[in-house]
Amino acid sequence: MKVLRQLFFFLIAVMVVTAGLSMIMPTSQKLEKSITIDAPAAVIYKELIKLENFNKYSVWSQRDTSVKYTRTGTDGTVGATSSWTGDPAISGEGKIEIVSLQENKTVSHKLSFLKPKKGNAESLFTLNENNGATTVNWNFKLSTPRPWNIFNLFYSLDKNMGKDFEEGLSLLKKAIEATQGTASSTLYEVNTMNFPATTFAIVRQKIKWSYLSSFFAEHIPIVYQEAQNANSSPGTACGLIYEWDEKTQQADIAAAVPVASGTKINSPMVQSVNISASKAVFVNYTGGYDKLTDAYRSIDKYISDNKLTKKTPSIEEYVTGPSNEKDTSKWLTKIVFLVE
Repeated sequence: MKVLRQLFFFLIAVMVVTAGLSMIMPTSQKLEKSITIDAPAAVIYKELIKLENFNKYSVWSQRDTSVKYTRTGTDGTVGATSSWTGDPAISGEGKIEIVSLQENKTVSHKLSFLKPKKGNAESLFTLNENNGATTVNWNFKLSTPRPWNIFNLFYSLDKNMGKDFEEGLSLLKKAIEATQGTASSTLYEVNTMNFPATTFAIVRQKIKWSYLSSFFAEHIPIVYQEAQNANSSPGTACGLIYEWDEKTQQADIAAAVPVASGTKINSPMVQSVNISASKAVFVNYTGGYDKLTDAYRSIDKYISDNKLTKKTPSIEEYVTGPSNEKDTSKWLTKIVFLVE
């Protein structure tokens, strides 16, 4: 009898602890993966909105050759669905539905899993374009309602499925860049020059790619003003690129203007830097920034073909741009790489 009483109180204690943990633990698990693709957001968006294209970057579809799909509605529009039936150990059964679309910005899905286990999830693709390349963020939220959320203690969505999502994004990148490489990539003329020793007034920071436009909009006027305060006539606005990190999607970059040699800047934010004379290669790129990646690709090819070595920083000179010309076809950006 004593043993039964102890067992009873033990079970009660377990139930109380479980209920308590269930109340304080989150009722969902989330993961986020991202990748940068050499293509405009509009191209990637057109790929993502079609449910029939999902197989191109779905790891589970690639692994399960037995899976079959049934689609309803107009693919690529809100309300369209795709139901699947496949190997219970890989795909199982379920349905995906397009729930919201923001052109060239976001694609949102709702997923319902039927077999081998029932469940619900939300999927959101967010596109951020910069200089013709686009960062794709894939956010996935799996519902784990009470009391089953207690198992979140023992199961990590990111640890168990994170690599599948990364592989899926890699497949998406491969599919789109293969198309871009044959259909829309432009090779620009690369020229050589002797870059003169130049002093720049700069504000340098390490920032996320998504903040680049606002960074330049905020700091170029400050650099201009400080150069004028130092009695120096500033030149054309430039960007100095010291590092461009694909993995973290960050740039070590400076908003800059050329100033007279020997200019002393009296500002805690703005500094002056000297870049030595050097051999260089450059492209005069005309047009909107959506094809700027092709200009960089052309320079990379030239440097590789001629067995040159890049030096830092690379320089973007904004001869004509949004600050002084509304017509994007008239924008002129001079991209300079110092080489040896």
